[in-house]
Amino acid sequence: MRGLFESDRPRVYTIPPGANFLATFAAELVERSQLKSNPEALADALIYVPNRRSERALAFALHQASPHPACLLPDIRALGDLEDSAPPPSAETALAELPPILSPSERLGALTRLVLAYYDTNGLHIPAVSALSAARELARLLDQAALSGDVDWSDLDSLVPEAQFAAHWQQSVEFLKIITDMWPAHLEDATAMDPYARRFAAAEAMAEHWLTQPPAGPVIIAGSTGATPASRRLMQAAMTLPQGLVVLPGLDQEGSDLLWEDVAKTPSHPQYTLARTLRALDLSPQQVQTWPGTSLQIPNAARARLIHEALAPAGRTADWTERLGERAPGGDVVAFVRSALEGLSLVEARDENEEALMVALLLRETLETETETAALVTPDAGLARRVSAVLQQWQIEVAPSVGLPLAQSETGSFVLLISDWLSDLSHPVKLLAVLQHTLSWISDEDSQRLDYHLLRGPRLWQNWGELLDQAEALKATHTERDAINTLLLSLTTALEASGVLPIREADTAVPGAQFLNQVARLIEELADEHGGWLGDSGGQVSQLLRELADLFVPLGDQPIQIWTELLQGELVQLTHQSGQTHARLAIWGPLEARLQSADRLILAGLNEGVWPSQPPADAFLPRLIRSRIGLADPDERIGLSAHDFAQMAAASRVTLVCSQRREDKPAIASRWVWRLRTLVRGALGGATEAALAPEQDLAAWLKALRDVPPLPAGFDAAPKPKPPIEARPQGLSVTRIETLIRDPYAIYCEYVLGLRQLDPLNLPPDVRSRGIAIHTALERFELEDLPQTPESLLNLLESELRAAGETEAELIGLRTRRFEVCEAYLAWQAERQIVQTELPLTEERGTVELTIAGRTFTLSGTADRIEALEAGQAAILDFKTGSPPTEKQVRSGLAPQMPLQGLIAQAGGYTKLGAKAVAALTYVHFGTRFKVEEIGRRGKASEEMDVAQIIAEAEAGLIALLTQFADPAHPYLSAPRPERVTYEGAYSRLARRAEWAGQETYD
Repeated sequence: MRGLFESDRPRVYTIPPGANFLATFAAELVERSQLKSNPEALADALIYVPNRRSERALAFALHQASPHPACLLPDIRALGDLEDSAPPPSAETALAELPPILSPSERLGALTRLVLAYYDTNGLHIPAVSALSAARELARLLDQAALSGDVDWSDLDSLVPEAQFAAHWQQSVEFLKIITDMWPAHLEDATAMDPYARRFAAAEAMAEHWLTQPPAGPVIIAGSTGATPASRRLMQAAMTLPQGLVVLPGLDQEGSDLLWEDVAKTPSHPQYTLARTLRALDLSPQQVQTWPGTSLQIPNAARARLIHEALAPAGRTADWTERLGERAPGGDVVAFVRSALEGLSLVEARDENEEALMVALLLRETLETETETAALVTPDAGLARRVSAVLQQWQIEVAPSVGLPLAQSETGSFVLLISDWLSDLSHPVKLLAVLQHTLSWISDEDSQRLDYHLLRGPRLWQNWGELLDQAEALKATHTERDAINTLLLSLTTALEASGVLPIREADTAVPGAQFLNQVARLIEELADEHGGWLGDSGGQVSQLLRELADLFVPLGDQPIQIWTELLQGELVQLTHQSGQTHARLAIWGPLEARLQSADRLILAGLNEGVWPSQPPADAFLPRLIRSRIGLADPDERIGLSAHDFAQMAAASRVTLVCSQRREDKPAIASRWVWRLRTLVRGALGGATEAALAPEQDLAAWLKALRDVPPLPAGFDAAPKPKPPIEARPQGLSVTRIETLIRDPYAIYCEYVLGLRQLDPLNLPPDVRSRGIAIHTALERFELEDLPQTPESLLNLLESELRAAGETEAELIGLRTRRFEVCEAYLAWQAERQIVQTELPLTEERGTVELTIAGRTFTLSGTADRIEALEAGQAAILDFKTGSPPTEKQVRSGLAPQMPLQGLIAQAGGYTKLGAKAVAALTYVHFGTRFKVEEIGRRGKASEEMDVAQIIAEAEAGLIALLTQFADPAHPYLSAPRPERVTYEGAYSRLARRAEWAGQETYD
C-alpha cells in the first residue's frame, strides 16, 4: 500500500472526530492498495475492527468504495469491544490450542453451585434464587478482572484490615475466595476458560505467531480504542510487523503534555482509554499521524476542538476561556465558537414521549431532501423503539438496531405464556392466553366458544379435572358442549404427552430441566403447522432453553412460578432483530454508530443516568480496594461513552436531544450537554440559546400536530342515536325500565345494537353472583323440607356461595356475621303477623301489556317472593344483598322496580297469583346485615302512604317515559343526568363519555 508503510514515523494513525470512520478508512485503503485496478489487491490483508457489526459495515464500505462490481475482500475479524462478550475468532484460538469457554449459562450454573457450597460449608442456607443473584455479581467481577489486565487478588487479605473497613467488607473478601481460589480450580477440572481470559490468551498466541511467522500481507487494526488487554496486545504485535499499522478513532492530537497528564488520571474523560493505549504502544499523541485523505473542514475542526475543551478534566475548567482563545484562529473566541456551532443544535423536550415525537419529526423531515441520510443514536432502547413506533404511523419502517425484546417475539411470548400456564392449568386467563396466541393451532372459533360458554364469570373449579367436569355439565347446546369437550380432550392429550399431567398442585416444586422440557414439548404440541421454532426468534428461544437447562441444575427443585420468573428475566435481556433496514434512515445504539455516520445525526437520550449511564455499584469491593488490586475504575465506561459522544457530536449536522422529565420524574441533562452549554455561554453570553437553537421550529411542529380544527358551532360529541320505531324495544323488564330512566344509551346498545357485556375472566365473587347465590339459598330454604334453624340456613347459604366461587377464606371470615343475619331473618319471619292463604311464590315471572302510541309494549318482571294475603291482597318482597333504594327514590320514579311489579300483580300478570291488590312492597336487606324496609308505610311526616297511589304514580311515569321513546325523534342519550347514575355503565366506553363529559379517565 503506497506510502502507508514507508513512513519513518510510527505507523499509528487517527481519523478525527466527526468523520465517517469506516467510509474514510475504506476510501483511502482502496486508493492506496490499487484496488481500483486490481480486484484482488486486498485479498491478503488482515483487518481487525472492534465488533461484528463493524465487520459487516467495513465490508459494505469497501464494496461501495471499490469500482468493481465484485472484488476479493480482506480477512476482516472482530477484536471484541468492552461491551461485547463475543468469543475471539477461531483462527487465534486454534494457534494456542486453547480450551473452550464455558457458555454463559454453564458459567452461571457453576458459580451458583460454588456459592451454595460456600454457604453450606459455613452452616448457612440461602434460597437458590439468591445464590443465582450472587453468582451473577461474581461473574461480572470476573469479567472486570479479565478486562483490567493484571489483577492481584492476593493483596485482598492484607488491604481490607489495613484500611479498617466495616465488617461486611471483610466478609466480602472471604466470600470472594469463590473466584480467587475455587473458580480457577473449577476451570482446571472442567478444562475450560473464562471468555475474556481466553480472548487475551488468543491475542497472546497470535502475537507469538506473528513473531515467528510474519503475515505476508498487511495487518491493520482499525477503529479500536484499545479498551481491552487483548486489543492492546494485538496492537503492540501489529506495530512490530513490516506491514502492520493501527488506526485510532478520534484522538485529540492538539492536547498539551499537561492535559494528557490530567487525562491519564481521569477515567471518565473521552481520551482516557486512548491515552492508556498510547502508553502501551510507547507513543505520544504528537507521534500519531492523521489518516491520509482525511479532509478537515473548518466547522468540523472547530467543533472537535470545542467538544474537546467542553469535556476537559474538571481541574482544567477554570481557564476554559483562555484555552478557547488559544484554540481559536487569531484569538477570536466568539467567531471560533460560532463557527463550531454551525450545524449543531440542542433541543429540550418536556418528557420522553415528546422527545420521541421530536426525533421522529426530524427523521421524517430528512426524507424531504432526496438522497439525504439521517440516524438516531441513543443508548435508550425504549426511546429507540418509541421513535420507530411513531415513524410507523407515517408508514416509515425503521427497525432499531438494538432489536426488540425476545420476550415480545412470537416464540418468546408463547414460551412465557405456556410457562405461566403450567403454574395453574385451569386458570381461565392463562389458559385462554395460550389458546389465542398466534402460534397456537387452536382455531379462533374454538377458543371463542370455550371463552364464551365456560371460562367467563366466577371460577367454579380449582384444577384441570374440575374444569373438565364443569365442561361436561355445561348448559349449552349439544353441538357447543361437544365442541368444547373435544377441545379440552385435545389439550388433555397434549398435557399428558408433555409430561404435565397427571395434575400437580400449583406450588409443587419440580427440577428446572423438567420444567423447561415440558415447556418445549408443549410448544411442539400446541404450535400450528408452521411450528414454534421457526425464524431467528425461534432459534434464539430454542438455544436459550438449552442453555437454561445447565443454569437451572444447581437451583434444585423450585415452584413453577419461580422458574417462570427466571425464564422471563432471561428473555427480557435478549433481543431479536425485527423489521427491514431503511435505505436512508437508521436507529443505532452507540456501539453501532461508533464507526459510522450519516448526513444528520440525532443524539437523543442525553440525560444523566441514560447517556452516560451510571456504573452499577460493586456488591463486594469499595473503589479504594478495587484500585489497589488493579481492577479498572468503573468510570472508564463513562469515558468510553464520552468518546462516542465526542466522535458523533463533531459531525457536520448534529442535533442533541434531552428531556426535562423521565419516567414522570425531573431529569437532569447529560453532563456533556451542561459542559458544552456552559462553555458556549462563557463565550457568547446571552446569545447562547439562540446559537444552539435548531433551524426547525419543533415547538410549532408539535403544536400543529396536537391542535385540532375548530369544531362547528353547536357541535356535541355525545351520542344521540335515534333508531326507527321498528328497531326500538317493544318490551322491557322492570329492572331495565330503571336503566332506561338513568342511562337510555345502555338500552339502545343492548336491545337495538344487540350488544351484551360479557363477564370478565376469572371473575371474583361480586354483588351479582353473591346475590344470585343468596336468592337461591333462600328459595331452597323455603321450598325444601329443612330444619328452620339458623345453622341449617347458614349451611345452605354457604353451600350456594361456595358454588358461586366464594373462597373458603371469605366464607370463614364472614361466618359469624352471616349467622347473626340468619338468626335475625328467622326471627323476623316468626314475628310477622300476616295470614297467607297459600304458599308464597318465589322467582315468579309475570307480564302486562301496555298500549303506547298505538303499539303494544310488554312489561315483564320476576318477583323474588309474592305472598297471597287475606281479602284478595298480596305482598311483594324483594331481597337485596346491597343497600335497597330509599323511599324518596321510589317515589320520585328513579327506582320503579317494586311499584312496577305491583302493577303487574294488580293486572293479573303473575298467572299463579291472579289479579290482586298489592298491600305491601317490602325490601329485605339480606347480606352481611339484616334490615327490612316497607315502601308506603310511613312518609316524612309519619302519615300513612297508599301503596296503590305509589303504583299508580309509577304507572303514569312509565307511560310518559315510554311515550317519549315512542317518538322516532327522541334520542337514547348516555346518562343525561349523571347524578342519577350510581356506578360506571357497561356502555360508557362505547359512548366515549370520558372525552365529551370532561372525565379524565374511566374508573
